Amino acid sequence: MVKHFLLMFLIINSITGFTQGIALVLSGGGAKGFSHIGVLRALEENDIPVDYIVGNSMGALIGGLYAAGYSPDEIKHLLSDPRFLNFTKEGNFRNSSFYQEDEPNASFASFPFNVDKGFSIQIPLNVYDFKEIDYKLMEYFAGASAVSGNNFDSLMIPFRCVATDIDSSRLVVFRDGNLAKSVRASITFPFFVRPIEINDVIYFDGGMYDNFPVDVALTEFNPDYIIGSKAVKNYSSPNADNAISLIQSMLMTKADFEVDSTIGIVIESKSGNESIFKFSKIESYIDSGYVAAQQKVGDILQRIGNTRSYKQDDKRKKFRSKIPDRELSNIRISGLNYKQEQYFHKLIGNPQRFTNTKKFQDFYFRLITNENISSIYPEIEYDSKEKKYEINLVLKKAEPFNIQVGGYISSSGVNEGFIDLGYNYLGKSAKNFNVGAYFGTFYNSFSTVGKIEFPGKTPVSLKYKFLISRKNYFSNARYFFEDQFPAYIINDENYFEISSGMPIGNTGVLNLFLSNINAYYQYYQDNYFTRTDTADVSNFYFLTPGIEYELNSLNRKLYPTKGNHIYLGLSYFSGNEKYTKGSGRRPDEEITKHFSYYNIKFKTQHYHKLSSRISFGLSGEVGMSNKPLLENYISSLLLANPYEPIPVMKTLFLENYRALNYGGAGATLDYNFFKQFDLRIDGYYFLPYEKIKKNTVNNSAYLGNVFSDSYFTGSARIVYRPPIAVISASVNYIEKPGSKFGFLLNLGYLIFNKSRIYR
Repeated sequence: MVKHFLLMFLIINSITGFTQGIALVLSGGGAKGFSHIGVLRALEENDIPVDYIVGNSMGALIGGLYAAGYSPDEIKHLLSDPRFLNFTKEGNFRNSSFYQEDEPNASFASFPFNVDKGFSIQIPLNVYDFKEIDYKLMEYFAGASAVSGNNFDSLMIPFRCVATDIDSSRLVVFRDGNLAKSVRASITFPFFVRPIEINDVIYFDGGMYDNFPVDVALTEFNPDYIIGSKAVKNYSSPNADNAISLIQSMLMTKADFEVDSTIGIVIESKSGNESIFKFSKIESYIDSGYVAAQQKVGDILQRIGNTRSYKQDDKRKKFRSKIPDRELSNIRISGLNYKQEQYFHKLIGNPQRFTNTKKFQDFYFRLITNENISSIYPEIEYDSKEKKYEINLVLKKAEPFNIQVGGYISSSGVNEGFIDLGYNYLGKSAKNFNVGAYFGTFYNSFSTVGKIEFPGKTPVSLKYKFLISRKNYFSNARYFFEDQFPAYIINDENYFEISSGMPIGNTGVLNLFLSNINAYYQYYQDNYFTRTDTADVSNFYFLTPGIEYELNSLNRKLYPTKGNHIYLGLSYFSGNEKYTKGSGRRPDEEITKHFSYYNIKFKTQHYHKLSSRISFGLSGEVGMSNKPLLENYISSLLLANPYEPIPVMKTLFLENYRALNYGGAGATLDYNFFKQFDLRIDGYYFLPYEKIKKNTVNNSAYLGNVFSDSYFTGSARIVYRPPIAVISASVNYIEKPGSKFGFLLNLGYLIFNKSRIYR
């Protein structure tokens, strides 16, 4: 009988190729999976050997890194790197290279589609964007893959990870192939992370079928002993009012977190009841794993004994000595047709300028936000003859059409809708066309924008923009504030502009432009007019060349909490004013005046994280111009630069916050007090160099004394960020005639097309 058992044992070992040992099984768990790092640290400190590793999801990531030769401390450093954890939400404001972006608009949803596919509109279901993480994983695993020849048995520690083939509804065990891609498949949590395709098969997280793959360890390695690290419990019962809870219950099979005590032990970390996406607590999760493992060390040592000398560091040094440097020989493009590949090859330029993966990283991070692609995945292969690596970028072209919808609903009565239709063509160059419209009670506009981009190491774009817009302050005068200032002001601004732009870094752009502007204003000098009175009219025609630089890394287009924004622009206006006085003068009796002036505008915002929940922002703005005073007080104010740091100020004609030359400064404190809710407090100080004042005798304008007037404005608001748009309730203070305080409740984005006169 014993002979038969030994014969069977030898046969099994000859088939598997493994001698028996200790297998470490690591569960999934999102951020809570960081507890596995603490477990590994405790095992190393106590010289407990790990002969095999099997993992799922976060367990696959940490286990894969350990098998690839990284120490627990190195794994902690790699995975807690802010750049690695910077998986932003899809649809975030910063979703394209800044030099490719048009100005922010009021959209809160975007729907790409392709008429060739039967007008199928795509609704993105994944929450988090892993494009930066994909590159990091490629880098982290490149060396170990080169040494092992893509055979997971030849890693420092033989390794397995699991994922779910969603087409055939089965669990798949990865034993070889692209290590980074296999781990990425295992960590692809359904509906939160974009699925990955390997050999035409689409994969999701292995936790859909087995979040604690002990059986895989037994089948693959037949170990003497199993140490299981459990980072999470099974999901609680589904909640009918919680969509995520329902999805988890439908998709994720409850795991069996038990290990037969005769063959192993389970280390259970105390990770609390927080969401598995609570990455702000990774330090405590690591500590919980370490403490839980130390409590089990005695039991483990008693079971395995001290039958062999074990020093993981020696094994690690030997393996890592074989890893080649990450020098690059070539960059390839795949997934596109020939002409489209040429576009990206021109952006890359000479691949030899990227001598290693670190130097290529900055270009990749710029490329992932290119508006012409919807997805990108980096693969790396080692050429043993050249002793260098080759990167293959697998690209998927963006859909040619895109619809954006949005708007703004407010208790102030300023309501608007927004729609934009875009078309994108990608060949050796990229061409984009957009037609958009705002329609509402206060603001209406129509715009069309066309752009052609010529790729290169420094790409250059040529763009035209045509805009027709109207702001009707008269329709807004009865809401929000009781305003004693002129209620009837209609502001029409129309222009055609051509420009050329080039990127400055990843988040900056330099533009040269030439605009042909017509600004048409209708207004009364005060509120005392009747239906039979006629309004004054100022009609301006300008030819305006200029240059502007803008940098934008803000995380949101409204109420940001991190990042920077800098704008510096110089414009020269040359043209005429045709002024027709109302109430008594015939329309054909007009005064024509030719004049020219320069305008310099500088604006900056900087947001800093004081803690995980608190952000502090500083802003500044300076306007300088030699604009002349015009025929009357109101027209002089209309052409002056407005200071509008609070969104509601864009809907009000505020005489105290307009000047020819001025400075403004502000501070913001944002406190994320609960999930998607923020308390935001703003304060701003406005200092005109010389205030524009009114001569009450003849309604002419004159300039006050230097720095003799100043004004404060501020707001306190609660901001809620649902999956789309934004909701806020605010109390605002503005120094102006009439009521200075006002309450505002709104949904959406109060954003208009940028004015060329006031920019």
